[in-house]
Amino acid sequence: MFVTVVAVLCHFGGVAAGSCVEEIVTDSNMTPEITFQDCMKGAQAPLAKWMGEHPIYHSNWHIERYKCVPGHYEIKGRV
Repeated sequence: MFVTVVAVLCHFGGVAAGSCVEEIVTDSNMTPEITFQDCMKGAQAPLAKWMGEHPIYHSNWHIERYKCVPGHYEIKGRV
């Protein structure tokens, strides 16, 4: 089953609308070995790797949660 790992990142101290964003961390095309069950058990390794590769989110951002989405996922509000 194709799976997409999506992180919800929130800006520290930001509780106003728009202070959280969704980002696609990986999917079965980028990481063929990831399965839906692996994602549900814990996607900490892909999340840590992704955070390390995206310096824009290093300061003042934290991963609030993540979700495992079956199939392709498109972030709402993006073209």
